[in-house]
Parts: sequence; structure tokens; C-alpha cells
Amino acid sequence: MKISKTLLLLTITTIFYNCTGNNHNFPIEKQYWDINDYDQAILDLRFGYLDNEPKPTLDNPEKRIIVEKLIDKQNYKVILDDSSISLRERNKFAHDFFDQWKDMTGIYEEKDESGKYIYGRELLAVWHFGLDFHMEYFTIGSNAIHTFSANSSEDEVLKRINKNMEELFKNFSRYMDLIKDEDAFYENEKEFFIQGIDTYFTKLIMQHPEADYKRIEKKAKAVLKKVKSKEIRASLESLVESINYIKLKKTNA
Repeated sequence: MKISKTLLLLTITTIFYNCTGNNHNFPIEKQYWDINDYDQAILDLRFGYLDNEPKPTLDNPEKRIIVEKLIDKQNYKVILDDSSISLRERNKFAHDFFDQWKDMTGIYEEKDESGKYIYGRELLAVWHFGLDFHMEYFTIGSNAIHTFSANSSEDEVLKRINKNMEELFKNFSRYMDLIKDEDAFYENEKEFFIQGIDTYFTKLIMQHPEADYKRIEKKAKAVLKKVKSKEIRASLESLVESINYIKLKKTNA
């Protein structure tokens, strides 16, 4: 999020002032949220709630619409999937949207006195939203590298794309770091964590079977040494098996 420190402090102060009356205005009537909508919503959700004031959750019938709008994939797909918008503009939007998502991860990180996440399911939902977006972000970024590198050597283009892939894998690996603090999640939230592994990591491997998954494999094995849940272990072991399978296929090709 590109915003000056002075402006940020003024904005946060205004939000805190408004929140004394629990005033929160989200553009839920809009079909799609743009970058400015995310700017305002994330600032409010991160800094505009009092300590004893509950944030919007998926199990709150009145407030879940806010979370649903926040993690609505159509907010970025409406731009990234629109071929009538130039690749340069879509690439810039994807870059700006990625910055928004990084700020989103701080919305639901609070823990209670027992060390449990207060909003564990919402925290994971924000991450699932991000994992899906990361794959589209990588695709747009790689297309832009190919398109705008006409005067670059093939090796240089490949190097930039591989660096792009490294960033993609780095963020996927960070998702697995969440479960190192296994006891911070409730049992039903652990099931939701597993859904993230089974859904988005599988999708990643299917989209990029040629990639080197050394980083993700190493992280999965490291997390396996820490977690106790049989279900989580089974999901991570299945991920490692999938990585070993594609490595074997490449070796035998």
C-alpha cells in the first residue's frame, strides 16, 4: 500500500475517532471492490476496531457480507481476465492488488489470552484468497515479462520468470508456516487449513508441473516434524508424494 506516514496516521486517527460510535462503512453495495475500496476497508478492519469490538466474521449473518466482499475473487478477476484491458495495465493492477493482500493478512491475526486465534477461519480464508490470486498474479507477471522483454536474451527472460516463480513458492511456503503453531487453531479450523493444502497446492502443481518444488517440499517436511494432527500430517505427506511423483516423471521423461 503506497501511502505516506503522515497520511496513514491521519487516516488511522480519523478511523479511531469514528469508531467510538462503532461507525464502519464498507462499500458492500458495489459489485466489485477496486484498489481504493480495499485501501479503506483494510485500514478500517486493521486499525478501526476497538479492543472489545468484534470484527466481521463468516459466522455472523449480519457482518459476513463484509468478509465475503473482502475475499471475493471476482474483485481481481474482473480486471485480470479482461483482455480488453492492456497487459501493462493488468500487470500494474496485479502488483498493486498484491500489496493490498499483504496488508489483508494482518486483519485477523489476533489471539486470545489462551493463545488461540480469535478469527482463525477468517485468517485462513484471507490466505486461501491470496493463494488463488498468487497464481493469477504469476501468470500475468510472466506474460508481461515475455511481452515487454523483446530486447532481452532468452536466458535473461527465463531468469526473471524463475525469480517470479520463487516469489510465488515463497508465499505458498508461508501458508504452511501458519500451522507450525498448531494449537492456536481450533479443530474445525485445522480442517480448513487442510482444504488450503489440498485445493491450492494441488492446483499449483497441476498448473506448473515443470517447476522445481524444492522450497515447498523442504517446508512441508519441516512442518511435518512439528505438527501432531494425523489429518494435517496426511495432507502434507500427500503433498510431498505429489512433488516426488512429478520429479520422477521428469527424470524418466
